[in-house]
Amino acid sequence: MRPFRKYKFSDKNETLGGTISTILGIISLCLLIYGVSISFRANGNAGVSLGSIGLSSAMLAIFGCVIGLISFKEEDKFYLLSKIGSMLCGILSVFMLSVLLMGI
Repeated sequence: MRPFRKYKFSDKNETLGGTISTILGIISLCLLIYGVSISFRANGNAGVSLGSIGLSSAMLAIFGCVIGLISFKEEDKFYLLSKIGSMLCGILSVFMLSVLLMGI
């Protein structure tokens, strides 16, 4: 018995905004992980460089979330990357904004 294979007979593509949103979410997540590793190595005394990395991560996440949500307006496209990018950036932006507000 052969395994079930999925074929798509369509000329649809992923949305451009969804692709950009997913890429921005991955970059924001990498910056967050890098910032946490710097903070652990510096025992919490990383200074302005860590703040700029955190702010960059938050801004990329917010920008990616907005682009991901706008990409749902494109017609006759696949929306998988739009969903992934919007959710990833939304979760990261809420997390980063809460971390930034705890520091104030």
